[in-house]
Amino acid sequence: MKKLYSLFIPLVFFVTGIQAQCIIDANAQTTSGVNPPAIQLPCVISGVPYDQTLQGKIQQSDDISIVILQVHVEVDSVEIDSIGGLPNGITWSRNPTVLLGGGNGCLQLTGTTNDAPGRYDLTAFGTAWLTVTSPANFPRAFTGNLNRLSPFGGYFLTVINPGDPCVPALGVNDFSADLNTSLSVYPNPSNGIVEFKLNAGKRVNGEIAVMDMTGRTVFSQTIDALGAYNTTINLSNFAKGLYTVQLRTSEGFASKNISVE
Repeated sequence: MKKLYSLFIPLVFFVTGIQAQCIIDANAQTTSGVNPPAIQLPCVISGVPYDQTLQGKIQQSDDISIVILQVHVEVDSVEIDSIGGLPNGITWSRNPTVLLGGGNGCLQLTGTTNDAPGRYDLTAFGTAWLTVTSPANFPRAFTGNLNRLSPFGGYFLTVINPGDPCVPALGVNDFSADLNTSLSVYPNPSNGIVEFKLNAGKRVNGEIAVMDMTGRTVFSQTIDALGAYNTTINLSNFAKGLYTVQLRTSEGFASKNISVE
């Protein structure tokens, strides 16, 4: 079971498009997520035709470990109506139209742009049908900006001039898988006394922040560490419930969810 660190990524696969449907390759993405990741996408070269297919798999419909907006949910199905932020001239198509929980899908980006070089962040708009499983089971349909369902945003395209190197622009709003792997927060669940442990193997300079279910920051402190780092976070004076622990750096951020009982 996997937590939902990127619902936006698989959501992109069922948008209404004007081009022929891409071909789903279930073997290309057998676990929840997308292939290739945003930082491995070929850059869009200004004035040169672009054609890229993404393969993805949404979380299992019965995976109650998924966390969206700090609550446990089951993903029933998702449909995107539009994607904002694409460079002018770049269009998209998807297969299927509505993706069921646990299903595979694909997205194809094609076209030619003459837009200025830079990073173009994508925003998904549509509807996600969910079943909230905590504290009680009830269905919910969320309509609007679906990026908010993901704690680290979504996909982006990088436009470059002909002859320039393809270097995707990362930033503080990007989820760092490497940083997340080096971070552990325990015990989980806890009584409010939480151990924060980091072993990144390099210098990490940034901020540790803890948010409650409303998004309010209840704890923060700076971090400037090289190698192994440990600290204790005391949440015992706050209400019981779910909290999100984030490590924010200039290279991206890591995120863990914890339960205080």
